[in-house]
Amino acid sequence: MRPDPDLARRLALAEHIQRQWYPTWTSAWLKAVPASDVIEPIHREALAEAGTDPAALVTAKRAIVQTFLEDHFNCWTPEDAPYGTFVDGTWRAIDRAEMLACVDGLLATARARIAEVEAEEAAERAEAEQGGWLASVGPSALADLMIDLDALRRWFTAELWADAEPTWFTNTGPGIQSEPAVVGLDDHIVTILWLP
Repeated sequence: MRPDPDLARRLALAEHIQRQWYPTWTSAWLKAVPASDVIEPIHREALAEAGTDPAALVTAKRAIVQTFLEDHFNCWTPEDAPYGTFVDGTWRAIDRAEMLACVDGLLATARARIAEVEAEEAAERAEAEQGGWLASVGPSALADLMIDLDALRRWFTAELWADAEPTWFTNTGPGIQSEPAVVGLDDHIVTILWLP
């Protein structure tokens, strides 16, 4: 592992991300955990054997992603998260440009969902105000939930990482109908951004 002078800040950000609450189906979700919680001796051996062989490194890192999804993902997410879909899915390595395209597509859908909820709530408030029953309208379904999609993008694509580019994986592609997601990992962080 390479020394990381910024590791404390990155791990603190991962912890901050873990404390966020998200709308169940309306928005994108982001979870980030220390890689030390996921990487097992068998993974370290595979990484050491891979050396600098790019294909072998991707294979070794895909095994880390699989362990994260099988053994750790459900520890940090609600019961209705797509555990089975992710565990049984096909995760392919992607470059940064494709990762950004996947993330932007995922967040565009989340943004449209949030706008729909906000429009419905605004219409309800307007009707309530006109009808004189505004006081009976409850708080927004999005109140106190993480819907700052710009922050999610910034954290996932930049702030969680050191200088070296992480390895990216996605379950998206032609013919794939499951919940879209992107996973990033480096020596210290494993993170997943997905759209329920």
